[in-house]
Amino acid sequence: MIFNNISEAEKDPILGLTEEFKNDLNSKKVNLSVGVYQDDKGNTPTLPSVTEAEKEILNQNISKTYKPIDGDKEFTEKSIQLVAGEDLFSEINNTSFGLNTPGGTGALRLASDFLFQFSSKSKVWISNPSWPNHKPIFEASGFKVDIYPYFNNESNSIDFESLTSTIKKIPKGDVLVMHGCCHNPTGEDLKAEQWDEVSDIAKSNNLLVICDFAYQGLADGLDDDANGVRKMIRNLDNLIICTSYSKNFGLYSERVGCLIYNSKNESNCAPVLSHMKKTARSNYSNPPAHGSEIVKFILSHNSLRDKWKEDLNNMRDRIKNMRKLLVKELKNKGCSKDFSFIERQKGMFSYTGLSKDQVNELKKNNSIYIVNSGRINIAGLTTTNVEYVANAIKDVI
Repeated sequence: MIFNNISEAEKDPILGLTEEFKNDLNSKKVNLSVGVYQDDKGNTPTLPSVTEAEKEILNQNISKTYKPIDGDKEFTEKSIQLVAGEDLFSEINNTSFGLNTPGGTGALRLASDFLFQFSSKSKVWISNPSWPNHKPIFEASGFKVDIYPYFNNESNSIDFESLTSTIKKIPKGDVLVMHGCCHNPTGEDLKAEQWDEVSDIAKSNNLLVICDFAYQGLADGLDDDANGVRKMIRNLDNLIICTSYSKNFGLYSERVGCLIYNSKNESNCAPVLSHMKKTARSNYSNPPAHGSEIVKFILSHNSLRDKWKEDLNNMRDRIKNMRKLLVKELKNKGCSKDFSFIERQKGMFSYTGLSKDQVNELKKNNSIYIVNSGRINIAGLTTTNVEYVANAIKDVI
């Protein structure tokens, strides 16, 4: 039997660390690996706006029957509106559609499986570095995956010249994966004029862009964070956007995402949607409903939407404050390395530049858990553990 000859798979580079963390008996242990927002007490609370929406939904006694393959129409429309903004949404209403998916990962996998059916010889290009799950997702569909330069470890900034010179050479018809905001793992985002240039290159080279947009609202705000994505909507002939509501709504376990497709050619929409639905049917059949009902309800009621924006602002402000506090503590400890770049980075993550050996030393000596790339989850820091973390980092530098 085949089961007798199967060896254990490697642990997930992020979730595997969480398992180790749970088994660690050190009372001072700190988990900075997994991408989950935590408050200053180290908890991941349900947002007040979400709690209020759930109570209202419960009172409505909504049926638990299957949703359509592409999900609730009102939810997908609200998702497109959130990404595009009201003005742009009115322009693309007839040239775009959405599918409710099991999280942002589900949206990416659906896009990947769909594209491989029609463009199996294309290659997928992801940033170096990128979210560790990007490569396995596209490879699982059958794609070959390559990388384009993104981050300069010496300057701790985007290597835009190398980025653009590489994507100019990508063969026509290949797939380019971009991070919409809060680049994971670096926290370094493109400037407005850089988005323009990348968009122009993608259009002239006939590249299909997939925009992974998992953190809208956690960098500078809902509209500011969407500027790059909106530029691509306006400029590109075809665009796939994969959104997630795990972070900005705190709906991690509900698995709420949306795949959005926009085309300059309205006649593309019906056949593309039909094949995406066919692909989804053989994958997960239809999406989970509870999380999307929450998102739809909040985005449909102005008072709750305002409360959600306040919740989002509070999360974003705490993350920014922890960035400042970590940089301050590292400086006060007399750390030999300048970590001021951490304050400039956006979103939940920071690319610290710590080596694999330094990361292992932090885990071994201090029970501080960081992924091997040196990426830390800023939202895992609190006012009570940041000094401990800063002191430990100083000791391994």
